[in-house]
Amino acid sequence: MRLPIRSSPPGGGRALRALLLLAALALPGCRQAPEGGAGGPFPTAPPPREPEPAPAGRPVSAGEPAAVAAARAALGTPVVAEACGPYQLLTDAAGPLLGGLRELCAGPVTAFESEYRHRFGVAPSEPPAGTLVLFAERRRFQRYVAADPRLPRVAAGFSLALDGLVALPAGERPLAEVAGTLIHELAHLAYRRTFGSPLEPWLSEGLADELGYSAGPDGFASPAGFTGMEGLRTRLRGGYATGRAGPLARLVALPRSSFDRDPVSWDYDQAALFVRFLLLDPELAPRFRAWLAARAAGGTPPPLTAGLGLDEEALESRFRRWLDGPARGGS
Repeated sequence: MRLPIRSSPPGGGRALRALLLLAALALPGCRQAPEGGAGGPFPTAPPPREPEPAPAGRPVSAGEPAAVAAARAALGTPVVAEACGPYQLLTDAAGPLLGGLRELCAGPVTAFESEYRHRFGVAPSEPPAGTLVLFAERRRFQRYVAADPRLPRVAAGFSLALDGLVALPAGERPLAEVAGTLIHELAHLAYRRTFGSPLEPWLSEGLADELGYSAGPDGFASPAGFTGMEGLRTRLRGGYATGRAGPLARLVALPRSSFDRDPVSWDYDQAALFVRFLLLDPELAPRFRAWLAARAAGGTPPPLTAGLGLDEEALESRFRRWLDGPARGGS
């Protein structure tokens, strides 16, 4: 049955309009100026906030039990187990070597966190953790590496961030060299606590080397010119002079599978010196640190050249001038 259409009673149109107006004013976001002039808008609901990105850092284990047990079994006896700064130390060192390792624990290892934050302008979002396995004899370290195909085939030492493990030979080499290698590997553990995912190889090795070459038994030297990297500078300049060392654009684009794979490679030298240059250049240093901080904050930073405000050609030219400049040169 169809309902009959009813006409509005006299004055019903005005009443209906008044009701519609009141209903409209009750809706959020509606604005109505009072009669006789323009007034301020009625309060509106604030737009929803975008969620803040979570810090990118991820925790590092204090030492995956199976990995630590395998490394410990490869040490000689007796094994010394004690704290080394915020880390756990396992070593078969004794006498002066053990004393030297304890100096490193009290010096650069303990100072690592503050130096890392100060130098690179980023702070790990997770606390330091891990086990340091330091061999008194190189041959024992080499046997340990050779026995497990999952371990990196390296002579100086390695770190496994997922396992919270650093292993290296400490005997039969200068203590300053041990300090540099140890700090280099601690930097690799710190990347997981800072950035979460693996870094590009030039950045990963460049940051670690820049920090490692600045480390000594007593602590860290402030970055200044080519201090600690004089040999790298000479070698890279020779590579450029012969046309065999490639440009920075090549270095930055390299995947891990291609980094330092040529029979003669300047990748490590170039990465370390490039990071040192970026930390010393008065104009580029704050931009570089801001670029790193954006990554650590969980954001998506621009490409390096955009973050630095220079195109590839200008960046290359500026780096080469620094490399060929005074021995303690800035930019």
